[in-house]
Amino acid sequence: MPRVSFLHPEGRSGEVESNLTLLEAAKALGFGLNHDCGGNASCTTCRVEVQMGGENLSEIDFDEQDLLDREALSEPWHRLGCQARVLGDVVVRVPETKWVQPTSASSSQFGKKGAGLP
Repeated sequence: MPRVSFLHPEGRSGEVESNLTLLEAAKALGFGLNHDCGGNASCTTCRVEVQMGGENLSEIDFDEQDLLDREALSEPWHRLGCQARVLGDVVVRVPETKWVQPTSASSSQFGKKGAGLP
């Protein structure tokens, strides 16, 4: 199983099922990655910055690239968490301005899998 690491003061790291989106992986690890549109690729609040393992994410499709381009996020390390699928080990940084702290309800719903990152 691939290992996904979310770099953030409240970040998580752990193994997840292959082919999950980064957003689904975050939920599985108990990390509250913001997604205002519900994960439908119509906003950029789930945006992450790929630090390592970009080759282990699904290829970017036209709709994702179009949305990132409209937000002036055209560099190849920007990805939408709701669209990028995990195919192997990956490390992503979550911009703190795009992050929402998990509520106790969402934390208990997803459990406390994985370890926190420094």
